[in-house]
Amino acid sequence: MAEAYRPAALSRRRQIPLRLFVTLVVCAAMAWRPTFGFLIPWAAAYVVVQIAEHQALERFLKSARPGRILPFNLACDTAMAVIFGWVAIPIWQVGSPAASAGAVLLLAGSILTALMGAEGCLMAFLFCVTPHMGYLVALPLVSGAAYDPLTPYYLIGCLLVALVLGLVFDWSRRAFLAERTARRLAEAHTAAKSAFVAMVSHELRTPLSAILNGADALSRSATDPVARDRAGLIADAGAMMRTLLNDLLDFSKIEAGRMSVEVLDFDPRALIDDTVRLWRGNAQAKGLELVAVGGEGLPPWMKGDPVRIRQILNNLLSNAIKFTAQGRVELAVGSEQRGAAWTLVAAVSDTGPGLTHEQLERVFTAYDQLGAETSRTFGGTGLGLSISRDLARLMGGDLRAESPGGGGARFVLTLPLAAGVPVVEPEPAARDQEAVGFDQSPLALVVDDHEVNRRLLDQILRALGLRVELAADGEAALALAIERRFDVILMDVNMPGLDGLDATRRLRLEGANRATPVIAVTAGVTQAEQAACRAAGMDGWVEKPFQIDALREALGRALETE
Repeated sequence: MAEAYRPAALSRRRQIPLRLFVTLVVCAAMAWRPTFGFLIPWAAAYVVVQIAEHQALERFLKSARPGRILPFNLACDTAMAVIFGWVAIPIWQVGSPAASAGAVLLLAGSILTALMGAEGCLMAFLFCVTPHMGYLVALPLVSGAAYDPLTPYYLIGCLLVALVLGLVFDWSRRAFLAERTARRLAEAHTAAKSAFVAMVSHELRTPLSAILNGADALSRSATDPVARDRAGLIADAGAMMRTLLNDLLDFSKIEAGRMSVEVLDFDPRALIDDTVRLWRGNAQAKGLELVAVGGEGLPPWMKGDPVRIRQILNNLLSNAIKFTAQGRVELAVGSEQRGAAWTLVAAVSDTGPGLTHEQLERVFTAYDQLGAETSRTFGGTGLGLSISRDLARLMGGDLRAESPGGGGARFVLTLPLAAGVPVVEPEPAARDQEAVGFDQSPLALVVDDHEVNRRLLDQILRALGLRVELAADGEAALALAIERRFDVILMDVNMPGLDGLDATRRLRLEGANRATPVIAVTAGVTQAEQAACRAAGMDGWVEKPFQIDALREALGRALETE
């Protein structure tokens, strides 16, 4: 019952301003007449009941057990209908045809409002409409017109109104139910698609890790320039594949409403400089000039999500360089201050072909690449701009596209950010020893259900000077942990049977490895997934497909703690 009433509760809460406005209009239109002095106490009583209903609705919508509050909500709905409908009786008793018609219209409007507010809930409909229908039938009876020969015809009309009202409610109920069923199916479809994308992303990241790290190892060890070039080609293709995977996973999270942003202190000038430096080589390779202008008025520190801001700027600069054959690409940065709040404005413009009016309307549409020719020529998924605008809006800002006269396109990012505080960077650790490997040959346990990952980590760790034991699942890892003590454990999170989180929890209970550092090796590094790793007792994590430097850094922290 509470579940069926919830849509009606939301609708009735939205109708509160409308009901108060109608009450105000009725009082303002007729209170000046001496015979209508009853409107003031009537309006006061109605406002009191309206306040009570508002409180009841808030408690109902926020309660973990709304069924207990439902009777009070229904009582408030009925009381509101009784008090509001009562005003029709003295209006009818004025005796003029206009007053009688006004009383009937007032009740009819209340009935229609209750019909709309019921949202297909029979219980809400009956408790709100029944008092108004009772007043509609009783009007001629309580005002001395009971013996009017035309009263029976009026009552027959009331019965016909009730019949039509019931038919309309039944139609609206079926329409609401169909809409909610379709919405649930769409949500289930979205959830299934998101789960599928996450699964595919996870499965593809496993061989991709081997491709990227294998290509890196080949590039480092090859003495033949041709071999190094081929290894670089493999690495570039793998990096492109990783970018496509990240776009698909980000879009899936945004579509499912599971994308989140962080609020960290960061240096906006350093972020801009690093981003431009990253893309300057690509621009020079095409003979383009890449420049950054402005930024002098930026505060030294701001609060926001630097990772997502950099992701948006990377998408914009990548597109600008991709679609510009000659000329320049410019990143103009500015800021506006209002009190303690700042607005960061970053505009990326190019001298490319520009965008037509039709293309401007479609440019942020997911999977839309403005035509088959664009897709064949430049590739990609068509998700970059869609993800960028969604991220901007998730951070409270926006991203818009312009095509100034004379050619070229311009994308303007605006983000509301707060002033930040300086962050003290830790002293960089000496890397001479890390560049060679780890002394004393620490013993590592690698736990992963995928053979490719186990072989890859085995090769990398042995090259870094570690001794390695391998386990194909959580149960095998626990069995090995009983036999000997390890210096560090690299644990895959998603495994069939006993997964990495449960294996770590059981490892922390007892045994020689109860305090051994555990590094999660996972394809998911969202805040929720990191929190789950920490809650299970893991000490760090490395994202798949991982880079050797990131793995070495995580091992260094774990072994230093050990």
